[in-house]
Amino acid sequence: MTPFFLAMTAGCPSDPPPTSNVSQQLRGQELEIVTPQSLNLPGRWEVMLQEWSSQTGATTRISEYDEAEGFPNLSDLSPESGGRLVLVPFRQFNLADRHLSRLTTIDTRDIFKGLRERTLSREREVIAIPVSAPLLVVYYRADLLRTAGLKAPETWDQYTQLIDTLDQWANGLVAVEPLSVDSRATTFFARALAYCKHPENYSVWFDIDTAKPTLNSPGFIEALEVAGRVWNKLPREVASYSPADCRNQILAGKAAIGLTFEPSNSSAEAASPEETSVLRAEGIEIGICRLPGSRRVYNRNSKKWDAIPTGSVHAPALCGFSGLIAGVVLPPDRAQESAALQFIESLNSSPLFEEAFANLPKSPCRESQLELAPNWYTPSLQSEEASQYVDAVAQSLRDSELVYELPVIGANDFRAVTSEILGQFLEGQLDAAATADRLQESFTAIVDRLGSEAVRDSHRRGLGMSPLMKK
Repeated sequence: MTPFFLAMTAGCPSDPPPTSNVSQQLRGQELEIVTPQSLNLPGRWEVMLQEWSSQTGATTRISEYDEAEGFPNLSDLSPESGGRLVLVPFRQFNLADRHLSRLTTIDTRDIFKGLRERTLSREREVIAIPVSAPLLVVYYRADLLRTAGLKAPETWDQYTQLIDTLDQWANGLVAVEPLSVDSRATTFFARALAYCKHPENYSVWFDIDTAKPTLNSPGFIEALEVAGRVWNKLPREVASYSPADCRNQILAGKAAIGLTFEPSNSSAEAASPEETSVLRAEGIEIGICRLPGSRRVYNRNSKKWDAIPTGSVHAPALCGFSGLIAGVVLPPDRAQESAALQFIESLNSSPLFEEAFANLPKSPCRESQLELAPNWYTPSLQSEEASQYVDAVAQSLRDSELVYELPVIGANDFRAVTSEILGQFLEGQLDAAATADRLQESFTAIVDRLGSEAVRDSHRRGLGMSPLMKK
């Protein structure tokens, strides 16, 4: 860790930076920091960047962009530049990954293995480091389950059984899932992986050799049937619920079980003790576990269902639908001494990295964060509850079957049609088979419009694979 970051994390912010070991090897270089406007980085990082500049001799410039207007051009980098630090919403990673440089000089082994190898690598080289990678998990009323002699669900069948018997154990409370227009595609995809993501099938939504969609496969149909049995029993209001809404319903004592994740802790920090106590119902106990899995999974290669070995559950997790990653664009012939590379190396090894983004959903991304991570989620969660949340996220992000949501060009179009068609499914206009067929048709139309080769190669790249060679 550089002297600057030691100073920032070891003393109070007003302490002067150390004068020993000050290096000016980056004098004359300008570091450009490309960031979404929503992070408000100029206000948060002003003092930090001034200190870093005084240490290194480099200057800094922040370029903000509006995520809704698309991703900025990253290719116009002059040889004299110090490079760019690029902060990318996880959902836009596939728009930036082609421009990012390989982080061959940074030790990334601390990043959870599944997250490192399944989402942040391209052709087996890490090109980004994670800031935030939230996952949907199950929240449930541990006190009510314990009183009824029941356990947290390990499979979707067990989860469905808990929903079917709410009147027997939940004291009149409901179940909730995030099924708003912006959330329902992610919720369905996260549910479907247990049935669709066979270890022998590298991809989920498309064939990696042809880009043909796979949404009408038996695995997706099964996932729709299982989801439909639950969604028919949820309050109608869930059609407008986000993950935050579901979390609030559970903490407020209005729901007994649901799917959600922990948001930013900035609101909890700003709230008064009275506001915090109102948010959470008195006397309740929350339990948190990974999303359930399945004891069988469909293999598209063999076109048959494979049973999971006794005692095991197949439960791949979905990431990339929220969160933030960071990468660098290095100038030509300046891969070792660039300001961008030295800055991201310092961030990668400093607690300041996760402390700098208070308005993001906060999630552990590294083994070294596990000891302190439960502190991020209090007072909303009690200590044991926070530890359960951290453990559930860590287990999923370590898993080699971790799946990145739609790492492909046109991802927003695929999500939009999924949400629209699932809305018809929620309203009872379509059954599971018809929904799968409609999804297949809509995905195929988007692939045809974008070009099957372009979709195929972008999807392969998003999975860390090389494009297919043209014959």
